[in-house]
Amino acid sequence: MRVFVIRRRSLRRAFLLSVLLFLALLYPAPAPAVPASAPASGVALPAVMYHSLLRDSARAGDYVLSPQTLEEDILFLKERGYVPVTVSQAASYVLYGTPLPEKPILLTLDDGFLNNLTYLPDILQRTDACVTVAVVGQYTEQYTLNPDPNPNYAYLTWEDVRALYDTGRVEIACHSWAFHNLSPRRGASQLQGESDEQYRQALLSDTSRLQNTLLERCGLTCSVYAYPFGLSSPGSDGILRQAGFTATLSCTQRVSTITPGDPGCLFSLGRFNRPAGLSSRDFFARMGIS
Repeated sequence: MRVFVIRRRSLRRAFLLSVLLFLALLYPAPAPAVPASAPASGVALPAVMYHSLLRDSARAGDYVLSPQTLEEDILFLKERGYVPVTVSQAASYVLYGTPLPEKPILLTLDDGFLNNLTYLPDILQRTDACVTVAVVGQYTEQYTLNPDPNPNYAYLTWEDVRALYDTGRVEIACHSWAFHNLSPRRGASQLQGESDEQYRQALLSDTSRLQNTLLERCGLTCSVYAYPFGLSSPGSDGILRQAGFTATLSCTQRVSTITPGDPGCLFSLGRFNRPAGLSSRDFFARMGIS
C-alpha cells in the first residue's frame, strides 16, 4: 500500500508540472527590453570633437588646439559634475542598462594624429578621464610604412594605436580606411549614380579593411564609426548597424539623448567641434553647459 501511495503522489506531481509547463508555453512572461535596473527615461549625451593637439599657438585654429586647453576643458567639465565616458560605455547603457554617471559626456578625437599619443596619456591620467580616438586606416598604414616623428602633421602608426589603447583610457573608433576625402566620394556618402547595393559594398569593403587590419596589427576591434567630415547618406547607419557597429558619430552640432532599449539612438550622435580661441566657459556655453 505504501508503494502505491508514493507512486500516486509522483504521478500527481508529474501531472501538475506538465500543466505548469503548458501554461508557461501558452502564456510566456514578456521579456523586458532592458534590465529592470535601467532607468526608463534617457539621458542627455553632449559630445566634443577634437583633432590635433599642438603647443605651437601659431598653428592653432578650428582643428588644432593646445594640450593645455584640452586639459582645461576636462577640468572645467568635472567641476560642473560632468564625467567623460567612452561611446562603448554609452552603448552599454542603452543596450544592457549599465549605469552611467549622472552627467556623462563624450570626448572624441578624429583622424589619429601622432600628437594625440604625445599628450593624451598624461592628460587623461592627471584628470582621470577617457576619450574615443577615431583613426583613418590609410593614414596609419602610410606612417607605419614611412615613420615620421613630426607632430605637426604625422599620424599614428599601428603600434602607436595599440599604445594608446593600452593606456586603458582610450577607445579606438573607425574613421574609415580611405574615405577621408572630399573627392570623388565626399566622406562616407554615396556617389552620384551609385546604386544602393554598390554603395553598401563600397562602405562595407572600406570599413572591413580597417577592422581586419586593427585586429591583425593591434589585436583589437572597434564598434564605433566616426563619419569622415560628418558626411554620410540616409542608408549609412543601417549598413553599419548590420555590420556590427553599435554607434556612429556625426559632425552635427547638437546634444543627443540616449534611451535604454533604443539602439537606434546611438547612431549619428551629435558632436560639437572644439576650435582654438575660446575659453572653456565660452565654448561649453554653446552646448548649454555653464
